[in-house]
Amino acid sequence: MTTIFYAEPELVVALNSKIVFVNPNDLQIFKEVFIPEDLTEHGLKPFTLEENHDEVEKTDEKNSKNQPTESESKEKVNIQHVSLSPNGQLLAVTTSGQKALLLYQCRLEHAKLVSVRSLARISSALTFASDSSKLLVTDKTGDCYEYDCINMSSVPRLLLGHLSIVYDVLWTADQKFIITCDRDEKIRITNYPKTYEIHGYCLGHTEFVSGLALLSHDALVSVSGDKSLRLWDYKNCKEQAKIDLPAPGLKISHRKLSENSHQVAVLLYQPNESVAIYNINRTETSGWNISEHVVLNFPEMCISNLCFAKDRLYLAAIVDNHLQLSVANLPESSPVPDNWLDMLQEQFQDDIWTPEDVSARFKKHFDNVSDYLERKRKRIEETQK
Repeated sequence: MTTIFYAEPELVVALNSKIVFVNPNDLQIFKEVFIPEDLTEHGLKPFTLEENHDEVEKTDEKNSKNQPTESESKEKVNIQHVSLSPNGQLLAVTTSGQKALLLYQCRLEHAKLVSVRSLARISSALTFASDSSKLLVTDKTGDCYEYDCINMSSVPRLLLGHLSIVYDVLWTADQKFIITCDRDEKIRITNYPKTYEIHGYCLGHTEFVSGLALLSHDALVSVSGDKSLRLWDYKNCKEQAKIDLPAPGLKISHRKLSENSHQVAVLLYQPNESVAIYNINRTETSGWNISEHVVLNFPEMCISNLCFAKDRLYLAAIVDNHLQLSVANLPESSPVPDNWLDMLQEQFQDDIWTPEDVSARFKKHFDNVSDYLERKRKRIEETQK
């Protein structure tokens, strides 16, 4: 899995076992981080969970099931997700192969590995608290765990759970709500720290909800496999606006233009015209409205991730099983320095990369009633003759 995001003034790109921090303005590579090949040598232990009255009773049998087998401990360590803390001091990395959460202490020119903690299962999303003191990690069974970033020897806490895979997680700036979305079309608003209390659900999507972004203290935007982008008042769980997408939405990136004006880029599940840009504005008279800005065409590229970095939109794509970086040609974008993307791609020239099978996100619908109803209709007709 590839990761690309912007944290002023650095563009962060991660693939396989390498993370590169680069300044897109002066072409300077700030630092490179290499994930260790064997995490057991760095203190990776079997997964254990904090026990308290607010959580389901844990048993030794359950913990023993989470212990890595010999074959798992020898698997190649690959990066799943990467996040930088709001204060810029901590880099969080989740891995597959050997399922772990790694925390690095960031310095100007290097990053020091300070914590290796096991994960129950492969991560599906992660996010820091606004004060950088804690980290949320969701996994592919729908559970959400809280990891302490100050007391790094502490074990994680199970906060909440879904019945299907969680695709994105947000933590509001006031840390009063955790927002998650899943494959079962739900956006869940959970109170914090009393996560056993569900504040409400934002319902309306009819396919998996793949990405979320907070626009303000009360506005949330979501994209889904049902070919829609929706705006919510998440505190009251009400839909404010909606626009149809050209294809199912897979990822979203957001930037704030002004207090009441925002722009989002959506990665679409279709070839060629695979990125759409939308403007979202709020007025005192008409409230929120969404308008299409532009749809971008990228032939012969399989785009897997995207992010805004100031006025530029960066794209990470797969071409011949290798990473290819590109910048979207937006009218408002500033010029890109010559050859600097080539320089960044060279850092990953030896990395082989295959795209995720996104089709597995769509639910298969089986009609096991029509045949029965047809046979019943025929029987009724025969009895009436």
